[in-house]
Amino acid sequence: MFQAKIKADFIRTVIDATAILVDEAKFKLTSDGIYGRTVDPAHVGMIDFKLDKEAFDEYECDEDTEIGVDLEKLKSILRIATGEETISFTYAKDEGRMTVNLGNLTRKLALLDVSEMADTKIPSLELPAEIGVPITEIWQAIRAAEAISDHIKLIADPESFQMIAEGDTDVVELKLTKDQLYTLKCGEKVKSMFPLDYLSDMIKIAKGKTDEGTLNLGNNFPLKLSLDMANGTIKIVYLLAPRIEAE
Repeated sequence: MFQAKIKADFIRTVIDATAILVDEAKFKLTSDGIYGRTVDPAHVGMIDFKLDKEAFDEYECDEDTEIGVDLEKLKSILRIATGEETISFTYAKDEGRMTVNLGNLTRKLALLDVSEMADTKIPSLELPAEIGVPITEIWQAIRAAEAISDHIKLIADPESFQMIAEGDTDVVELKLTKDQLYTLKCGEKVKSMFPLDYLSDMIKIAKGKTDEGTLNLGNNFPLKLSLDMANGTIKIVYLLAPRIEAE
């Protein structure tokens, strides 16, 4: 038996963060929280998240189990909840449905067959640069870049971090020096380019929920974006494949 109560805004964060990549996802319910890991159909973006039991007002899980969730169905309930409202979830393995309660409203959600859903493995990456960035400034740079391009370069060196987007005639650039960043660990210059649409969606998840994100970057390697929210009880890690520049 799984039973839990949580603030609507907390569960909405996790569902929205996953739904930018896929319509359906497999979640693991455990005694210490809920885990999820999935990759989008184009294999460009990946999410790995944990929603700690401490994020919940009440939490009980007698047995580790996996469930398949239609994210749009769950989002349809979350859309009508205010951020401070509490949502209750109940799941019994033999029923095959999740019961969701919002105030006096009850919805029973049919779950998906997890045997039809592939397991996702995290690739082993050694990314030489780690940058603690201010989310607000990164978001502003992305929004400005979207007006002129569909991709953006991320560049780090021992003294600074840059984001550069180049259009047919215009250029958008954000440069943050070491003392303007939360952290900067970078032994040598690294640079990779990424699709703006994916990166925009990923950063948007963090906007207003945390001041800081951590980027791990290499030369033409995937980007790792780590986000801690709700006092560290929501942990989201995105991986984003690079767009390789033509020689």
